[in-house]
Amino acid sequence: MQYSEWVVVKTNQEYLQYISKSLNITIPTAQVLLSKGLKDIDEIYSFLNPNIDNIDPFEITGIYEATKIIDAAIKSETKILINGDYDADGLTSTAILYDILIKKGAKVFYHIPHRIQHGYGLSIRSIEEAKKIGAKLIITVDCGIRDFEAVEYANKEGIGVIITDHHEPLRLNEEVVTPHALAVINPKIDGKPYYNYLAGVGVAFMLAMALSREEALGYLDLVTLGTYADMVPLIHANRTLIKHGWEMIDSPVRNSIKMLKNIAGINSNSIRGFHLSFCLIPRINAPGRIDQAGDVVRFLISEDESELDSLSKWLNQINSMRQKTEEKIMAEVEEKLSKEFDDEPVIVLWGDWHPGVVGTVASKLMDKFNRPAFILSIQGEKAKGSARSPAGIDLQEFLNASKDLLIRFGGHKQAAGMTLLKDNLYAFKEKLCLIAQEIVRDDKNILLLDAAVNLNEVTEKVAEEISLLEPFGEGNREPLFGAKELTVLNLRKVGNNHLKMFLRQNGNTIGAIGFDMGDAQILEGSLIDAAFTPSINEWEGMKSLQLQLKALRRTQK
Repeated sequence: MQYSEWVVVKTNQEYLQYISKSLNITIPTAQVLLSKGLKDIDEIYSFLNPNIDNIDPFEITGIYEATKIIDAAIKSETKILINGDYDADGLTSTAILYDILIKKGAKVFYHIPHRIQHGYGLSIRSIEEAKKIGAKLIITVDCGIRDFEAVEYANKEGIGVIITDHHEPLRLNEEVVTPHALAVINPKIDGKPYYNYLAGVGVAFMLAMALSREEALGYLDLVTLGTYADMVPLIHANRTLIKHGWEMIDSPVRNSIKMLKNIAGINSNSIRGFHLSFCLIPRINAPGRIDQAGDVVRFLISEDESELDSLSKWLNQINSMRQKTEEKIMAEVEEKLSKEFDDEPVIVLWGDWHPGVVGTVASKLMDKFNRPAFILSIQGEKAKGSARSPAGIDLQEFLNASKDLLIRFGGHKQAAGMTLLKDNLYAFKEKLCLIAQEIVRDDKNILLLDAAVNLNEVTEKVAEEISLLEPFGEGNREPLFGAKELTVLNLRKVGNNHLKMFLRQNGNTIGAIGFDMGDAQILEGSLIDAAFTPSINEWEGMKSLQLQLKALRRTQK
């Protein structure tokens, strides 16, 4: 990708020295931490050493009331139905709460709606499912905060509802309005920064933790998968949960995680975000996109080797179907773009496409064009779609401003869904483009660097310190350093369009690799500027410092 400008985050040099000496870390790492907005020693120490003991679920409104209701239901042998969602966040949420309630002796069942037949959230169909099994208590996970009609219907039928959700609640005149449930658990209502960014699975985990803290800690691997899948910022409580859960995926104890890594072909015990985003999570998401996802919950908590083997093969098969469907739609989308896209500030496309994969298509277009993307599937007289947005652009601003055209909408700042009448599509596109002119204020493609360094400052110690900042993802991007006037040595293409080389500056030489950068216009012996992340490369038992290249350009004099 070509960037219009490379910009280094400004840092007070004296304070940088103070942080470096106080925490015994290198200057480059100290600059990365400050560029993340961490302001003092205590805050930085907590970021580097997140402590699960600091998590207190009872700080979240509704948790105390919900645990009392659930404990009473278990004691009275009241049947409980968990109503989940069909994506990775909702499925891991359901698995955690269902399994922990089983262990507590509850008479509990779960219902995962079908994306096309039932749609998202707590619906009238969900209440009918509860009536069918005789459940008198429904617990929602990753949904419910705007399902007023369904909650009212449940109340009329004598079925109590506990809502656990993390999506934006309805606000009227700046006041939060929620359904009339027995308890409502949603950190976005409280406004406490530490818990505000929890995914649906994080909220469900908090309830599980309140029910049985020690037992709940065994589900941090599933919390990690659901949280990472939902693209929520990996800061505050999310960082604490994921930092501990990551280790449980690296060296799994849970049989389903072992099987998932196996079918995805992951043999390494050094898991990276790439493995979750492109290998593990797509297999969990696939059934909900093009099939019924209820069996994913069984897979996640099963201890039966035969069942796990059968379900893992099914997951792989469904994922292959999802990939083929997505490839077909992407080809059609790219053809449409070539005819209809005129560099508008927002991408809005619709067609006769499978509704289960429009979200991933929107995500790919957002990455490619660095702007919000809305992809919609025509279903009769309606259009249902998904949107994705780059960091810093809030999709809820778009949707709230065009709600007069929408039947339903919801989601987060960076990922959202909506339903509208097909006849309103052109008006919707026009409205979004108008809104985008105000919201997308700066369309410059800027590469933001955490620090400008010389190669002699880039050491194995820096690379090892950078690894302490993992896992990287939304809200905790991978650190990026920039260095100028580097001489290219031993330049060659390897693998599938990757570049390998050595970079030299003032007598210091370090190996570098640029994935998917084979088309970069650089020459052996030329002077370049490079943006990179230092890492430790392991090959046949040997470790060496290597620069993971992110961008290259001819040296700017």
